Amino acid sequence: MYELCYFIIFLYIKRVDGILVKDEKHKVNKKEIIEKRANKMINLFSALKLKPLKDFAAPPFTKWLNGRILDVKRGEVTVEIDIRAEMSNPTGILHGGMQCAILDDVIGMTTVTLGYEGFLISIDMHVDFLGKVKIGETIKAHGIIKREGRHIVHADAELIDKNGKVIATGTSNLLVTHYKKEYSTVI
Repeated sequence: MYELCYFIIFLYIKRVDGILVKDEKHKVNKKEIIEKRANKMINLFSALKLKPLKDFAAPPFTKWLNGRILDVKRGEVTVEIDIRAEMSNPTGILHGGMQCAILDDVIGMTTVTLGYEGFLISIDMHVDFLGKVKIGETIKAHGIIKREGRHIVHADAELIDKNGKVIATGTSNLLVTHYKKEYSTVI
């Protein structure tokens, strides 16, 4: 009896490109769903432009950085961050570890604009330290998606000082997962 019930349910509910649909009439284009999610995040980020991110629902580290979104579109985000004393090394310049973390954070924000249902997880990251910035100065962090594969996304990021000079660059490969993070538990 149970087998018959499951078979009937199976006939009624099908998966199309990883998306659950009721029947052929209700087929949903996966790209349309991804585009809707992407537009939702882009609109959210756009509404937060120039506002301190510490005041909004964001991951704890993003709140601590307290950046301001300057520009956002699918696969590209630019954030402005004021350099504070707790971000510096003993010489009073932005710590290399902080540079790496800021690059990683802007890449993370950029991946959210892609609209994937699953969380993207960094596989690797490479950083080049090219310059310096002092406490009290403001930098721009710019992230851009360079390639979207079926399972791997490649992203680039750079930190730019007030004069437009690149002070650090980063590249990262990220794994597209099916893991759906419940953000309300961390923000």
